[in-house]
Amino acid sequence: MHAPLFPHDSYHTQHSPLGAFASFSIGLVDSPGGFGQSLRGAAKQNVYIGFRAAAHSEWQLLPFLTPPKSKESAFTGDTGVVQPPRGFNSLPPSDYERTLGWASDTWRADTSRFGFSLLSPFTEIPDPAKLNKASARFHLAPQLSGWIEYDNRTGTAPVQLIFGVGDSDNTLRPLSDTNPHLIGFASGTAYGYATKPTRGIELRQGFDVLNPKFRDYRGLSVIAGETALIFTVPAGQRRRFPLALGFYAGGTATTGLTTTYFYTQYFRDLEEVLVHGLAQHGRYTKLAAQRDRELAKSQLDADQKFLLAQATHSYLGSTQLLLHKGQPLWSVNEGEYRMINTFDLTVDHLFFELTWHPWAVRNALDLFVRRYSYTDQLGLSFTHDMGVNNFFSPAGHSSYECDNIKGCFSHMTMEQLLNWVLCACTYAEHTGDRAWLRAQKKTLLACADSLHHRDDPDPKKRDGILKHDSSRVGDGAEITTYDSLDVSLGQARNNLYLSVKTLAAWVLLEKAFDQIGLKKSAIDAASTADILAHTLTTKFETDTGFFPAVFEAGNHSRILPAVEGFVYPLFLGYEDEVNPTGRFAPLFTQLRQHIAQALQPGVCLDATSGGWKMSSTSKNTWFSKIALAQHVIRQIFPKAMTAAARQGDRVHADWQRQPGCGVDAMCDQIWSDTGITCGSRYYPRGVTAFLWLRE
Repeated sequence: MHAPLFPHDSYHTQHSPLGAFASFSIGLVDSPGGFGQSLRGAAKQNVYIGFRAAAHSEWQLLPFLTPPKSKESAFTGDTGVVQPPRGFNSLPPSDYERTLGWASDTWRADTSRFGFSLLSPFTEIPDPAKLNKASARFHLAPQLSGWIEYDNRTGTAPVQLIFGVGDSDNTLRPLSDTNPHLIGFASGTAYGYATKPTRGIELRQGFDVLNPKFRDYRGLSVIAGETALIFTVPAGQRRRFPLALGFYAGGTATTGLTTTYFYTQYFRDLEEVLVHGLAQHGRYTKLAAQRDRELAKSQLDADQKFLLAQATHSYLGSTQLLLHKGQPLWSVNEGEYRMINTFDLTVDHLFFELTWHPWAVRNALDLFVRRYSYTDQLGLSFTHDMGVNNFFSPAGHSSYECDNIKGCFSHMTMEQLLNWVLCACTYAEHTGDRAWLRAQKKTLLACADSLHHRDDPDPKKRDGILKHDSSRVGDGAEITTYDSLDVSLGQARNNLYLSVKTLAAWVLLEKAFDQIGLKKSAIDAASTADILAHTLTTKFETDTGFFPAVFEAGNHSRILPAVEGFVYPLFLGYEDEVNPTGRFAPLFTQLRQHIAQALQPGVCLDATSGGWKMSSTSKNTWFSKIALAQHVIRQIFPKAMTAAARQGDRVHADWQRQPGCGVDAMCDQIWSDTGITCGSRYYPRGVTAFLWLRE
C-alpha cells in the first residue's frame, strides 16, 4: 500500500457562501491563502491566526503565511538587508489539531485553550425568485462566519489573539473609516473582515503587522499591506470573538449574457454584508453546527466524512447565483477551468442540488433548452457548457468544443443529450414537478427521436447503442466526459459507459412519458430499453468475464463506469430496474462478474496505491466518479466490495489530505499511483459523495 508522502495533513479548504463564486481558502501548511473572487485556485495572501500568552512572548501562529519582506525600504531609502516580520513561531502540525466538518473548519492549539473556526453553513433554499427580502438576505448573503477564542480562566496574565490578512499587492483600508459599527479591514469594495467594536480590540496595519514601526493618528500605517485585529482576553476569563468575512462584486458580473450578482438586490455594499453577518452570527453558527452534527452522526467512516466535507466546501466555492433580466440565473463554474454550467458536472451535482436547492437544476435545464441547444443531422442535443470565466458563449455553442479533432476538446453531443434527459426526468420525478415536465413535452420527444437517430437513422438497424457521431465533429470523433482518459472512456461511439447511461435514459423516459400521458412514447422507450439491455448482454466476453470498454477495434480495457448509469433509477427508487433478479437480470449477472473482477489489484485497483481507477488502462482517475461508482456498487453489487476495495476510501482521503492534491483544495483528476493531481483542481464535482448518505 502506498504510504503518504507527508507525515501530516496539509490541504487547503475553500470556505464559501452559496452563489458568490468566492472563497476564503486556508489550510495548506506554510502557505498563504485568503480571499479570492472567481479565482482558479487559492489566493496568495498572508493569513495571521494565533495567540501569545504573555505580553512579551512570541506569537504562536498557524502556518498560513509566508513572511513578507518589508517594503518599507522603498519609502525610507534603506539599502540594508530588509528583514521579514519577526517575533513569532509558526506552529508545526503536531502542535495543533484541525477538524474539518461539513460546514466548519476548526483549529485548536495550546492544549485546546486556543480555538479558531471558519463556518460555511448551508441549508435548504427555496426558489430565490420567491424569497422575501429577509429570507434572501439570510440565505444569499456573500459572507462567512467565524470565531476566535481563548480559555484564560486559569491564567494569571492577559492573552492576546490575532486574526488578520496581508495583501502586499492590494492595500486594505480600515472599515471604521466608513462604518462605525465595524472594526476590521477591507480591500476596496471587494472583500473584507470585521468584528463588532468592543473593548479590548486593537487594529493593526503596517509593513510588519506583528511589530508595527510606523503609526498615524489612529496607530496605523495605511500604505502598508499587512492588517490584523488584536483581541485581548483578560486573566480569569474565556472569550470568544465573532468574525464576519465578506465579499461584494457590484456592477456587471458576466458578459455574453449581462448579469449582476443576485445578492446585490439585497445588500448595497460590502459594509452592509459585514454588518448583516455579525448581526446574524448566532443563526449562522447554529446552522453550521446542525450540518456538522448530521455528518458526524452518519454511518460514514472518518475518511468518507472527510471526503464529503472537503468536496462540499469546494462545490460551494464554484456556485454563482446571478440576476438576468429580473430573474435568477444559476451557474456552477468548473473549478480551475471556470467553465459555466459544464453539463458533465451538472448531471453529477444533481443529487446534492435536488436535496438542498432543486430549483437550481430546473434553472440550468431551462437555459440549456432556451440558449444552449442545437440540432445537427441527427436531431436535438446540447452544448458541453455555457461559456467560461464569466463570459457566456454565443447561443448554441460552448467554450470547450472544437471541430475536426479526436480526443480532448471535441464535441460531446451524445453525452450532453443523455445528460439533459437524465437531469430533466430525475428532477421532475424527485420533486413531483409534473407541470414543468408537461411543459417539456416537445423537448422530451425531440430527445427521444435524437437518441434513436444516434443509434441508427434506419429503425430496422437499431440495437440501442449510440454509434453515429454528430456532423459537428467534421472529420473528428465525439468524446465523453472522460475526455482526458484513453479510448476506453474517451471515445463516445460504441462505448460501454455511454451505453449503460443510455439504458438509464430510456428507463427514465419511459416513466416520464407515462406520467404526462404519452402512452405510445412510453411503450417505445420501454421497448428500446429492453432491446439495449439484450444487446449489451451479447457484448459480454464469457471467456474473460468482462465487458470490453468499447465495442470495436478489439478493445480490452476494463472500466468501473460500466455501472454508472444505474445511479439514476437507484436514486429514484425504481426497484425492478436495479434489482439484480429483476427486469435486467441477465445483464446484471454479467455486470456483477465484470465489477468483481475489475475491483482487483492491477485491474481497477491501482497496484501501487490501492486506489480505485476508472479504467484498467489509465492511471488518470477521478474522485467524483469513484464516489459515484462506489455508491452504485455498494447498493447493487455489495459482494464486489472486498477488503481491498474498501481500503480505497483511506487512499482517496490521503490523496486529498496531502499537498499533492491539497494545494488546490478538492481535486478530481488524480494520478492513481502517486496521489498527485493532474487536473480538475479547486473542483466542485466531488460532491457526488453526497450519495453515500443515502446508503
